[in-house]
Amino acid sequence: MFNGNISSTEISLNRRGLLIWTLVIIVVILVYLGPFAFLEDAGLVEMIEGYPEAFTAGLGMTPEMFVDVNLYHGGLVLLYVVLLASIYSMMLAGGMVTRDVELGAVEFLYTRPVPRSVILVSKASAFLVLLTLLWIAAYLASTVVGSFWIAPAVFDIYAQFSAHLMGYLACLAAGGIAFALAPLFDRTQASTTLAIGFGFGFFLLNSLAAMYEQLHFLQYLSIYYYADLSGAVAGEMFLTGLVVLPALFFGGVAAGAVLIKKKDFTV
Repeated sequence: MFNGNISSTEISLNRRGLLIWTLVIIVVILVYLGPFAFLEDAGLVEMIEGYPEAFTAGLGMTPEMFVDVNLYHGGLVLLYVVLLASIYSMMLAGGMVTRDVELGAVEFLYTRPVPRSVILVSKASAFLVLLTLLWIAAYLASTVVGSFWIAPAVFDIYAQFSAHLMGYLACLAAGGIAFALAPLFDRTQASTTLAIGFGFGFFLLNSLAAMYEQLHFLQYLSIYYYADLSGAVAGEMFLTGLVVLPALFFGGVAAGAVLIKKKDFTV
């Protein structure tokens, strides 16, 4: 159920994209975590308290976050890191499948004596490696900025590890969804549009559920709910999320493997 040559090829083809997205996420961490000391001293807590609660809740901002650097980074900064990383995850997973059709590689790749399901699982393995490297880099960047610059005596690298782990699992789930849907498309542009739509869609569902009590049920449709970044950084890992998010990844890969076996490639 695994082909090392296909996995290594996918890793090589996507190294540049990984580097670019990793740099983007590191810049986001620097830009938003770096000024924490300034934000704390700028009276931002009083300012946030003056805003409507629905507005601040929808954006993931609470006054407490601007007092505790761990909650600020794990509950707010990582919220936007997950937004970017989940879009990248879905673009990466979807592109691994649709690129072969768009470039005509299916004529070679899918006529070899390798089952289509093995090809997809091998691509998913490469995806897993690339996404793991992305989140390792994000965690190291957070640790360096937080522990050696912003709050050396306060920044809790163990609590941040939990939050980063949940963010990583959320992006795995996003990738699983992309693997499940990618066989339905024949163009990379379509999978990219899907990735952007789902990425912002999950964020919007999470925001609406936080803003309006009547829409509270929408949280169950968002990967952010199952990641529960604020809970993770506070030492309360969401056990349901630890099950649901990996299940979405493996279930999505399995669904994609079934769909790609039935797909009629016309190139």
